Amino acid sequence: MSDEFLKVARKEIKSEIDSLKIIFLSCTNDEQLYKKSADIGKHMHKIKGLAPMMGQDDIGEIAGISDMILKHITSHNTLKNSHEIIFEAVSKMNDIFDGHSKIKADSFRKKVQDTFPEILRI
Repeated sequence: MSDEFLKVARKEIKSEIDSLKIIFLSCTNDEQLYKKSADIGKHMHKIKGLAPMMGQDDIGEIAGISDMILKHITSHNTLKNSHEIIFEAVSKMNDIFDGHSKIKADSFRKKVQDTFPEILRI
């Protein structure tokens, strides 16, 4: 990948994460997450595709898992504890992106498997 592509991609991912953080300022429970799931899903889907292309595999995996949860919510209605999980995903992606954490997607995947075994079967 060219340096210019990586620069643009990095800026785009940061913008998507920042947009998610703004959404969560007014989204504080599972019902509100359900109402905003399509919008949140668009951001997650974009991150899921772009992050691995620039070497941010853990961010891409966290976004991909979140995208699966959001698709389930969109088609099945609210899901208990979904707000907590998706908010955690946004926080983890932000921390990884900013280099403040050595978080890996494995711990997030395990938590989602334990919380939503019907959604995530890996």
